[in-house]
Amino acid sequence: MKIFYSLRDFIIHPEKAASFQPISFYDFFGLLFLVILFVVPYGLLLEWMGMDQFENGLMDLFKENKWLFGVLGVVIAPIIEEPIFRLHLDLKKSSIWWSLILSLLLASVLWFPLIFIGYMIYLLVSVSNHNPPPQRLVVYVSAALFGLMHITNFKNFDFSQHFFYIPFLVAIQIWVGLVLSYIRLKHGMIWAILFHGVYNAVLIIPAVYFYEP
Repeated sequence: MKIFYSLRDFIIHPEKAASFQPISFYDFFGLLFLVILFVVPYGLLLEWMGMDQFENGLMDLFKENKWLFGVLGVVIAPIIEEPIFRLHLDLKKSSIWWSLILSLLLASVLWFPLIFIGYMIYLLVSVSNHNPPPQRLVVYVSAALFGLMHITNFKNFDFSQHFFYIPFLVAIQIWVGLVLSYIRLKHGMIWAILFHGVYNAVLIIPAVYFYEP
């Protein structure tokens, strides 16, 4: 379980590798196992707590065209979301600019792009002034924003009435975001995109295959 301790150390004290190395088959699927080990029981816990009262808008697309839903979830989402939420973790100005520009694709609701763009501008100013924020802060904020973005999937979610549910509803995405940050900073963006796609595939493909209207 060397990969477990490596991930644990990264979450406590995130650092970028001096050079990227391909991730081994064992580590790749070891991380996938650690993610699923948290996600499945936690999902059942949310259902037991009654969190399924919040209707996920993505289910409308799933019911309308499950194959399109599968392609979007397994291929398109990782290709778009990883550069937005993980590319800038290296704190290079070019990476921050790309994350900022691509974040405009998330403009289905106004408030999230405004928060994200404001944060990207903060990073640009800090890096330009040779005073970048700590790597730990950048990783944690990225994971939190990745989780918060998924709140927009819920239909008619009333923040004023249900704000206290938000940490429970996005905990899975924050956990996945931390794992993806580890892969991005230790092995590179391509591996983060690939892992994101495989993780989504594990969850989506069985649902697509077995779903009957």
